[in-house]
Order: sequence, then C-alpha cells, then structure tokens
Amino acid sequence: MPLLFLDLDNTLVDRAAAYRLWAQGFLAQQGADPALLEEMVRADGDGLRPKPEVQADIAQLLDLDAEQAATITTVLRQGVLDHLALDPTVPVALEKARAAGWTPFIVTNGVVPQQDLKITNLGLDALVDGWVVSDVVGVRKPDPRIFTIAAEQAGQPLEGAWMVGDAHDTDIEGAQAAGLRCIYMSRGRAWPQDLPEPDAFADSLPEAVDIVIASGT
Repeated sequence: MPLLFLDLDNTLVDRAAAYRLWAQGFLAQQGADPALLEEMVRADGDGLRPKPEVQADIAQLLDLDAEQAATITTVLRQGVLDHLALDPTVPVALEKARAAGWTPFIVTNGVVPQQDLKITNLGLDALVDGWVVSDVVGVRKPDPRIFTIAAEQAGQPLEGAWMVGDAHDTDIEGAQAAGLRCIYMSRGRAWPQDLPEPDAFADSLPEAVDIVIASGT
C-alpha cells in the first residue's frame, strides 16, 4: 500500500480559521479595537513564524504588560485547539484513499503535545496509520529526512509515495527533495513563479485525494 503523506495545519485542519476565531475573542477579552484583527493575523504568519516573535508582536500591538505577554503563546495554542473543527469532507476523503489502497500518514512540523492534541481531539488518529511531529524526531520539513523517518515508522517504502501540503517552502520543496510526487493545496494563493512546480494543484483535500487515486500508483 503506497504512502499518502499529509500535512496537518491548513491541509487536514483549517488552522487559519481557528486562529482567526481565537484572535477575535482575544481582542474582545482585552477590550481592544476589533479592527486590529488583521494585524493579529499578520503577526501569526499563518502559524509558521517562531512563537517568541509572534508573542512579542502581539504584546506590542495590544500594549500588554510583561505578565500578560508571557502567557500569549500558551493562550494562543489552547485557543487554536478550542476552535479547530474537522471538515466533514476530510474523513470521507481519507477513507476513500484507504479504500483505494493508499496509506494515509501525517507529517507535520510543530511541538508536542500541540500537534498530537489536534490529531487526537479531532479523531484523525483513527483515520490515518500514524504521524510524525518534527519536535519528536528532531527533523523539520523541508528536510527530506523527515519523510524517510515517516516511511520507516509506517513500515512502507518511499517509492510511489505522494505528499499533500499547503506550504511551498516546507511541504512541497521538502517532498521534492525526497523524490516524492506532491500536490500543493493552494488555498487561493498563486504558486511562486520562481520555484519548480508541484505535480498537481488542489483546492481541497478531496480533490487532492482524487488526483492521487487517479495516478494509479
């Protein structure tokens, strides 16, 4: 059964929407101007910026004292967990991939327990064969070694595997470096013109799974 590697944030789960909901509530809790929401979103950097930088920018934006600032990362992470919801099309797509002979396996950057809790809280653990988190294995995408580690944990060869992800510089470049075929979840964004294109583009996980299944191997 060939491997279907899947990114977690903004591929299997809509972290961007969860963060936005948390940020709206946090602004209201602080009595801050709701118009600062887009600044909060920019500070987060789609979840890819180092958390100390995010924490410092939000503290400055909202003029928080040192005690409040020190808790932002913890509050942010819990807020994202609280607001995450699994799109009902995702379990259907994963079950379809498995029925077609593919082995779904999550490969995600991030920290434990945050990523583990996202997976287990939403029931993704019952829909995939396993997952690797960069914080545990000591390797982050785009380092291609993380895919080798994931394949070893899955007990499957890398040959014939696909990767689906939303980040061109970690998911796609990492998969390409590992010699994998890959699908870019565009989320309405254009592909950077100066980079080698992925094998395919998709607007949703079901579309990506259909592309993989149609490939035959």
